[in-house]
Amino acid sequence: GMLSAQKVELEGEAYLISTFVDNRIRKEAEQALIESQERLDLALDSAQLGTWDWHIPTGRLYGSARAAQLHGLPAEPFNESFDAFFEGVPEEERFNMRNAYRSLREGPAGNYQLTYRVPLAHGASRYLESRARLYRDAADKPLRMAGTLLDITDQVEREQRLSASEEKFASVFQTSPDPICVMLADSAHFIEINTSFTQTFGWTVADLQEGADTSSALTDASAQHLRQLQRIIRAPAQTNPALTLHHKNGEPLTCVLSSRHIEVNGQPCIVTTLRDITQQQRAEAALKASEEKFAKAFHSSPDAITISELVSGRYLEVNDGFTRLTGYSSDEVIGRSPYELGIWGDSSKRQALLDELREKGRISNREVLGRAKNGSPLTVEISIEMITLKEARCLLLTARDISQLKSAQAQVRHLAYHDPLTNLPNRALLMDRLSQQTSLLKRHDLRGALLFLDLDHFKHINDSLGHPVGDSVLRIITARLEASVRSEDTVARLGGDEFVVLLTGLKGSQQEVTDAVCHIADTIRQLLAEPMFLDGQRLQVTPSIGIALIPDHGANPADLLKRADIALYRAKDAGRNTTQLFHFEMQTAASQRMRMESDLRQALARSEFSLHFQPQVDARSNRIVGAEALLRWTHPELGPQSPSEFIKILEDSGLILEAGTWVLDEACRAFSELLKEGLLDPEGFSLCVNISPRQFLQSDFVERVQRSLLNHHLPYSMLKLEVTEGIVIQNLEDTIEKMHQLIALGASFAMDDFGTGYSSLTHLKRLPVDTLKIDQSFVRDAIQDPNDAEIIRAIAAMAHSLGLTVVAEGVEQLAQLTYLQTLDCHLYQGYLHSRPVPLAQFRELLQKTP
Repeated sequence: GMLSAQKVELEGEAYLISTFVDNRIRKEAEQALIESQERLDLALDSAQLGTWDWHIPTGRLYGSARAAQLHGLPAEPFNESFDAFFEGVPEEERFNMRNAYRSLREGPAGNYQLTYRVPLAHGASRYLESRARLYRDAADKPLRMAGTLLDITDQVEREQRLSASEEKFASVFQTSPDPICVMLADSAHFIEINTSFTQTFGWTVADLQEGADTSSALTDASAQHLRQLQRIIRAPAQTNPALTLHHKNGEPLTCVLSSRHIEVNGQPCIVTTLRDITQQQRAEAALKASEEKFAKAFHSSPDAITISELVSGRYLEVNDGFTRLTGYSSDEVIGRSPYELGIWGDSSKRQALLDELREKGRISNREVLGRAKNGSPLTVEISIEMITLKEARCLLLTARDISQLKSAQAQVRHLAYHDPLTNLPNRALLMDRLSQQTSLLKRHDLRGALLFLDLDHFKHINDSLGHPVGDSVLRIITARLEASVRSEDTVARLGGDEFVVLLTGLKGSQQEVTDAVCHIADTIRQLLAEPMFLDGQRLQVTPSIGIALIPDHGANPADLLKRADIALYRAKDAGRNTTQLFHFEMQTAASQRMRMESDLRQALARSEFSLHFQPQVDARSNRIVGAEALLRWTHPELGPQSPSEFIKILEDSGLILEAGTWVLDEACRAFSELLKEGLLDPEGFSLCVNISPRQFLQSDFVERVQRSLLNHHLPYSMLKLEVTEGIVIQNLEDTIEKMHQLIALGASFAMDDFGTGYSSLTHLKRLPVDTLKIDQSFVRDAIQDPNDAEIIRAIAAMAHSLGLTVVAEGVEQLAQLTYLQTLDCHLYQGYLHSRPVPLAQFRELLQKTP
């Protein structure tokens, strides 16, 4: 008990009041409190909880020894500032605490739970779970916060490990190159597939979930493939062989399966990995096929193929081609080297060969000499490369017999430089010899000569007697030429009927050499012109020869040949069967001719051509009954040109085709004007147009003639086409056919310059001409020369007997006309009546005619 006394004054009297308090109850209450506190501490201690109490206004925090220990502080009660207690907590964690506290403070009073990390020494961390409650004062301001701290490090780390393992699984699952799927064992529903599964089989998660559904949006075939997949996964074969599964699109895939049973959320599942080995199988099949192909190619190759050890050179394998080439069987050579057997090459050169092989990687098409088993020599072309067989370095050698090829090459070389018909050197070999000779002659101060010759009218032989006869003539000419020159000279054939003789090593002055060469040329000419008998025919062939001297007329082969050719051209112009020596003036003439040809090419485009017309007159009535259209050319700088010259150039160059078409068209245009003006009687008038043999060769010649007449509304009967005897030389049948087509339309034909060309009465009988024109060369001298008069009489008589009309050309004197009329030739043209005139003057002549 406890006695206490207190003095008090009551109504002025002093009293002493004594109180006796029994404090046993308080003592018991305090004891109970201490015990309850110890029990709490014990409970907290056994739960390993730390406690803390934060007085917010003062910012002081009380923490139990355990709380301090969990924060990494000494294990004793803590009673300092709030900040000191949380000093070791990372900034980021404290930021999260502040946010949590702020939301607690601003909301209604409530509980607070937060996990934060406290770093420890050596990089370790402790995770703490803090639970607390906020208390407010009477004014509802936060007053204190009290709570517990629990170490949850193990739990957090376990969760992290689990999460990492799940992440790892997920990443392995998703990044696996093999398709993986997870299926519920009971229902066979797919619950997960990886990207590779979609890429390999074409199924998406959506497809698989739809496929599980009865109202599937998949096609029947796809659904069937899916059911097959489910069936195989649920009941895989024990031996795990390769299975054929199908892509969503039905394409078959060969796969190998491996499955495991696992539990997912308490449900039994099957994890299946499928490996697509389609490509691998294809590759293996391809490898096998390729090995078979190699074996087939190796054994059936026509070439000899061998495989030998790199180090020893011993044969490991040889094919049938090798046996055929060398005569050795495989048993005789396997295990031995080619050097031992003496098949090819010799062992001293082997090292150099191997060094080259190492440096270049392979040896291609190397020609070597070898020896067959029977001792006969072999010329072979070998190719070698290194290969690896069962990790051993080997040589693969291919050998081909080229002995036949070598002789063929020699033949080809001969053919490349010789003319096949006469076996004479050709242009290529001639140019080669010519360049050697020019430098040789220059070195020894000697001269040489180039004789360029061609056979006059050789074309006639080919065309009339046929090519076999022509070829025989060329062979006889070759023999005669070779007999007429020395062995050191060269006779070459350039083609057709063109030959060249190259004379070399001639001594003397230019004049002496010129005389000697001209003498040789004349000898050759006489020799070649001697008659030859072929197929019972007596033939005579004359040459025209052009000569160029070396080095006087040029030092390079091309120039010399060109100059000899120019001289030949001049020899032909001079009447053939002659020899001409080159002069530099000739080159000027040849250049002029070339310039002339080039100007003629542009003449049409520049409208430099015009037509003149020469009247044809009937002497009995002195009426104009026809006109011959004649081509004229006025050069823009040189003025009017001679028709005899430029028409020859048109013929030679082929420009006559274009010019001929223009002449025909222009003549038709001009005469359609005269017809419209009523100056012509279409029934009794002939417009004569000259046609070149070349024009007749055009496939559309008849159509061209038709086009000109139709375009200008000229009757066919007015047109008379004049042809020369040269027309029969080329393609007689085709010519006659075209003439008949035009005659059927109403046109007619005249034979021009009759008697001057390559005449043949048989041709004249076959050609459908109705008029003969006597050439002016006969008419001019008919009065003075009895021969010409006789020719005209014969032509006229023949024409009358064949029912042909005769027109005389070049009549200039009355006496000539009088003579012609005695022969019953009344139609003529010539200066006696009129020279050829332009259209306007021809119109005047028509107007004057009675």
